[in-house]
Amino acid sequence: MSGLLSGILGLEPFDPSKHDPQDLGLGGVSTEYLATDYDEKGRVINYPTVWFDRNGKAYFLPKAALSLALDYEAATGKRFPRFDNTGEAVERAEHRSAMGGALASPLARPTTRE
Repeated sequence: MSGLLSGILGLEPFDPSKHDPQDLGLGGVSTEYLATDYDEKGRVINYPTVWFDRNGKAYFLPKAALSLALDYEAATGKRFPRFDNTGEAVERAEHRSAMGGALASPLARPTTRE
């Protein structure tokens, strides 16, 4: 059942048209706090660990975030960025943060194929 976890919980990544940055105790207000890991096919993925509910409340969910991200991709057809190696992924995450993060552009992008 693709997208079940994120769908039932109504969680999604930061969307500036719906959500406000919130202080989650991570050193200031947050829109997203990226993690880098491997997806189910062994590819390196950057994904958010901050997820927003239907009422706009933010949650820091580092342990559930990868599952949420993969479910979100399956449910929406959008994809979080993939990379050739962890060094590149971490560098891109740091650059994204310095350039405004989720306030500047969404992390997940529509895709037609994997």
